[in-house]
Amino acid sequence: MSKFLAIVSFFCVSIASGEVKPYMDQMLQEIFILKPYIVSDVEYSDPKNFEKVNQSLKNMVSLSEKITHEGKIKASGFAISSQALNQQLKEAELIYRGGNKDYSLWMLRSTLSVCMSCHTQLPASSTKFNFFNKENVLAKPFDEAEFLFIVRNFDKAIPIYDEVIEGYPENGVSLENIEKAVSRKTYYFVRVKRDLPGLAQSVEKNQKNKKLPEMLRKRLASLKKAANKANKDGYPDFTSEQEPQLKEYVEAELKDELNGDFDFSPQKDISYLKTSSVLYKYLDQYPNTPLKPEILYWLSFCERRYEQKAFYSLPELYLKQCVAEYPGSKVAPSCLKEYQDLVTMAYTGSSGTHIPSDIERELKSLKELIKKTKK
Repeated sequence: MSKFLAIVSFFCVSIASGEVKPYMDQMLQEIFILKPYIVSDVEYSDPKNFEKVNQSLKNMVSLSEKITHEGKIKASGFAISSQALNQQLKEAELIYRGGNKDYSLWMLRSTLSVCMSCHTQLPASSTKFNFFNKENVLAKPFDEAEFLFIVRNFDKAIPIYDEVIEGYPENGVSLENIEKAVSRKTYYFVRVKRDLPGLAQSVEKNQKNKKLPEMLRKRLASLKKAANKANKDGYPDFTSEQEPQLKEYVEAELKDELNGDFDFSPQKDISYLKTSSVLYKYLDQYPNTPLKPEILYWLSFCERRYEQKAFYSLPELYLKQCVAEYPGSKVAPSCLKEYQDLVTMAYTGSSGTHIPSDIERELKSLKELIKKTKK
């Protein structure tokens, strides 16, 4: 299944350069064949779906061989090098074959999101995507919202999440998925839209469903309170001359976490998302900032703590890019350690930790990069 990651990557790069026109429709068709599995952890892991998924992946592999790709994908305030992305995709496939399907699926969603962020910016491509999606709407509204969220069609996803929350429990949606819907909405309003009052108003609307469990109602109340409190400070903006102030701001926001103390709460959720939004905007405005290695580290830190709630993120890419492009930076060893922790987690199962030789070699190569800069 993780082969799909590589195909989506090639698809995205080619769209960005206008090379994919002869194959775009076929690629989109394959994406929508896989759509039901992308949104479901259970369906993604179910052996009964292997043949259908595998055949679709083979078709996409064949198509990808006809598409050239080079250069960089510009997405979310930083450039992902083709080399870094390809390595990321190879790892995703290894992780899938190694048995950690949940982690592999999370990486799949992350990569698809990155690709669709450029794909949907092109009018012709966006029109084709919308056409295919209308022909392949999932039966369950929550699943459809999940897919729309993955491909960054937030304006259509959020109203569906609200309908799902409003219809609980009569609609049969699990409490776990209701909680996910709340997390997706929080991500959208804080990280993407930067609309804290909008989050408070949206949460207040959700509170009208008196049939929601008491624990979730308390969470909604805490989110509303935290959003209103965070809104008083707003989203700080920093110029290139204010890098010391930016660093001071981030280290203050992440002080406890950087010291190894973690507190998972609505307040912290908003803090992670707000901080990452500030960092993304700064990188978008000043892509050549000397603070970039630190920013990559901070972003990975924020997203790793919120990753499962966010549905997708790419901390591995941030961390590898930090080491590969800035091995002499002060933060490179910290990036490497974080990356090693992620790798260990990805390849740890009931039978222990089994890191493939390819990944071991990559880790060794990253370590050598840092060592060389110290000589």
